Amino acid sequence: MRQTSHSLRRMFSALLALSFAALAACAPADPVVSVGSPLPSATVPATPDVTLTPEQPSATPTQAPQEAEATVQSALPEEISGAGAYTITTSISESQKTYFSELADENALRVENRAIAGIDGAKIEKRAGDASSLENALLYGLNAAALVRAGAQLLLVESEITAAPHGAGGAFASDARLQLQSGIVRTTGGNSYALAAVRGGSANTRDTSLSTQGASSPAVVAGAEGEVFIEGGMVATGGEASPVIAAAGSVIVSKAMLRASSAEAITINGGSVSLSDCAVSGRTGRIATNGAQTATYCVLLYSDAMATDSRSVFSMTRGALTALGGDLFFATNTSASIYLEGVALSLGEGRALLRASGNDGSRGWGAADENGASCTLVAKDQTLSGDVIADERSTVSLTLRGETVYTGAVNVANTARAAKVTLEDGAIWTLTDNAYLTAFTGRVSGIVTNGFTVYVNGVPLT
Repeated sequence: MRQTSHSLRRMFSALLALSFAALAACAPADPVVSVGSPLPSATVPATPDVTLTPEQPSATPTQAPQEAEATVQSALPEEISGAGAYTITTSISESQKTYFSELADENALRVENRAIAGIDGAKIEKRAGDASSLENALLYGLNAAALVRAGAQLLLVESEITAAPHGAGGAFASDARLQLQSGIVRTTGGNSYALAAVRGGSANTRDTSLSTQGASSPAVVAGAEGEVFIEGGMVATGGEASPVIAAAGSVIVSKAMLRASSAEAITINGGSVSLSDCAVSGRTGRIATNGAQTATYCVLLYSDAMATDSRSVFSMTRGALTALGGDLFFATNTSASIYLEGVALSLGEGRALLRASGNDGSRGWGAADENGASCTLVAKDQTLSGDVIADERSTVSLTLRGETVYTGAVNVANTARAAKVTLEDGAIWTLTDNAYLTAFTGRVSGIVTNGFTVYVNGVPLT
């Protein structure tokens, strides 16, 4: 018995000392040349190094999980954060246990009070009990299978987390650190999530499967001031309105497969998503624009604030991004930055590479007629196809770097408030229609006209 305890403690200490290497984000090279325009240059934030190295905890005698509520030491009111069927408030290591909850607004496992917990081979099950408040479930981890909060740290190794009720998430970190290694997180109820980090929370996974099946259930949620780091594994959703990633905070993913079967792949609400060596696919979401059309998209960059002063950032290096219907990128009511380098892009014939437009305001994404987008797309060593489209409330800036080859047209309908193209040495732009720009920088010899014309402020350039 003593030997088992010592082995577990050594395992726990070693695993907590692991650094989850953050992805190398696509750092931009020179700023985008933008002549006579307020458009910002496309920038991709540097990827932080994330290391979780707390001190080794001492083993503490434990009791088996019980259905009865444990005492909750919480800085939040009970009606917001709920209770825990099994609550850890002191540093501890445990192995091969089952933690479960069948009561509403209760976590199966809860770690708080700055405790450091290491658990391996566990089953954490939220079997029954719907959330009384979906808002509190998303903001505070109410009714989640596993909740880590109030400065605590939890390491789960080769463990399985499941949640079945409505409004029951998988694993939630708030002002706390969560690490999952070689595990499974699965939810089946609606209005849930597999993994969420909010309000100073940090969630790290390695070689872990994250999935949801219900409607309105993104697999990964990064709230404001939340950070999620994923290395390897599979992230998938099956329900409608369930993107793989929903980011108001920061999400960094490497070497993972991301698949949304019935929704757009990624939504970014004033946050940032950085991907490298990932395979991503989505069946597109829908939003009514200010006009009669309905925009469909694979990646959505937006803001739900009435003011358009937030910035939504998407970057991807290598890997593949597939839109299974609809446009590839849609930006609305935000200042958006997109960076692509060496990514295999796939979208249907006649679909737009990028659409920047206002929306009808029905979802709270700004007021109708005042919610256009300002979007910058930078591509390096990239093959691109599809048009870049903007309405009268929106501006677009396209920069082609390295050996990028772009086949398409920009602002074909001549509706954009501003449309700019920068063509750097080595890049090629092949026209598929006339393009109407407010500014152009670069080599005109890099444009293959195919009988079409590029106009800059009404004057033919080619």
